[in-house]
Amino acid sequence: MRRGRRLSLAACLILAVAAAPRAALAQTVDELYASAVKARQAQHFDEAADLLKRALALKPDNADALVQLGFAELGRNDLQAARDAFSKALSIAPTYRDASFGMAEVEFRSGNLDAALPLAEAVAKADPANADAATLVENIRKAKQPAVSKLKPAATAAAPVRKPYRRPDPVPGLMEEGRRLRQAGKLPEAEKVYRRALKLSPKNTDILVALGLVVGSSQRFDEAGHFFDRALAIEPGLLDARLGKVRLAIWQGDTPRARALIDEALASAPVNAEALDLDGRIALIEGDQRRAGQSFQRVLALEPKNAEALVGIGDVRRAEGDDEAAREAYTQALAIEPGSADIEQRLAVPPPRKWRLDLGSEVSDLTNGLGDWTDSSAGLAYRLSPRTTISGHTRLATRFGRTDVQIEGRIDQAFTPAFSAYALAAATPDADFLARYSIGAGASWQVVAPAKAFGPLSLNIDARYDDFVDTGVTSIQPWIQAYVLDGRLGFSARWVHAQDDIGSRADGYVLRADLAVTERFNVFAGYADAPEIDDGALIPTRSVFGGISFDVSDPLTLRASVAHEERPTFDRNIFGLGLTARF
Repeated sequence: MRRGRRLSLAACLILAVAAAPRAALAQTVDELYASAVKARQAQHFDEAADLLKRALALKPDNADALVQLGFAELGRNDLQAARDAFSKALSIAPTYRDASFGMAEVEFRSGNLDAALPLAEAVAKADPANADAATLVENIRKAKQPAVSKLKPAATAAAPVRKPYRRPDPVPGLMEEGRRLRQAGKLPEAEKVYRRALKLSPKNTDILVALGLVVGSSQRFDEAGHFFDRALAIEPGLLDARLGKVRLAIWQGDTPRARALIDEALASAPVNAEALDLDGRIALIEGDQRRAGQSFQRVLALEPKNAEALVGIGDVRRAEGDDEAAREAYTQALAIEPGSADIEQRLAVPPPRKWRLDLGSEVSDLTNGLGDWTDSSAGLAYRLSPRTTISGHTRLATRFGRTDVQIEGRIDQAFTPAFSAYALAAATPDADFLARYSIGAGASWQVVAPAKAFGPLSLNIDARYDDFVDTGVTSIQPWIQAYVLDGRLGFSARWVHAQDDIGSRADGYVLRADLAVTERFNVFAGYADAPEIDDGALIPTRSVFGGISFDVSDPLTLRASVAHEERPTFDRNIFGLGLTARF
């Protein structure tokens, strides 16, 4: 009964919200506007600009909010942003005197006196009681005329020269230059420019946040966090600095912290475009393409020319396997931000190759005059989606004059970016020494994300049952794999446990190291002391092995391997060749 009441109450609330008048939205805009004006008057220019941008996200054609944003940007010495805001206001309301006055102030501070004077005079003429406009006209006229001294020539020469007008603030120009350098991927150059700006304005929170982003992009995470903390110490609750910490958590691979921080930011700024962008980015990392797409679409509804949101849409489409739609979104983003290294890098990625062909052959030389074994295989895999791959595999093996042909099917599924699993089934018609049928499954869990010095680290397990003519063998192999040196050097340790139907059991281990010598050339080596399942028997085997792989091109890889096995009755030397082709 109580549950029914709760459902009825929830339904009534939903209907009430849906039926709320449009005046509620206007009231929200008005509240944001009023708070912004108070913040600007208190000289809290960063807070005022953020509030006004939120108001404009709800009502982009609000000329009053645009004018106030222009004055807030003037307070932050961002002349270009102020110019943009006043220009938009004048395009909506050409006779808006405060917008004209703001534009005159921008031109005056920029040193464009010829452009500033007629704007200020027009405002002063239309509103003679406007003392600010009259003062601005007077200041511009004084700046246009060289200072003339009424002193005698000798005294004039000794008197200090008075500057005709105040030199434009260099900080906004440095900020713009740093932004362009960062956008072009020139991080060291951008950092130098931002540090020059910080020397001129040590308590400018915009510079501190920009430096944090550049330093964080260079993977100096502790230093980046220090810049964000300095900004927050100057202005507690500063949204830009809080969002900088979100980006820092993403770069460090700390997805849970990033999620907690962005949820907190969205609670106080639900329509902030940057916060929504980051929410979408985190959702992509979490593997939630649906939420990511919704967040990026909300940004585009607020700002149709938001390049970061378009890139996010492209990433969502690429994660869903629609490369054509992804490229379309990237192209739109590049048109908004020409020359963006990040977007160009995404467009440079070749279309995914959904097919993979694996061919391999091994020849084994047995001691004690026992002859040779051969083992050849061919496999074909198809990626149904970025998360799902199906494959088929055929194996042709010969031992002591007998030949077996085994056919295998397998499916791999990535449930999240950190967790994946597979299942397989195999059959050997008229089996002589291979298993008549086999079933297997396995899983992999990445417990540590990739980082510069260490990672990723994954925990894995493989399990399999092989049914032979005389017995069945169950094997379980848990193993761990870790990488260091920026992923170039990997180590794995595998424990092997095998047991047949009559209770015989054997245990062992396999150790292996992989090294990326160059971008295309890789080597591996290892040692094993583990049971080998041979015709249903558990054979104790010791072996050393190694090999190389070389990427001839993006779609083609060649492989070679050697191994030496020691068994109770004979030794075995194995030589293998193989290739992988992607198309």
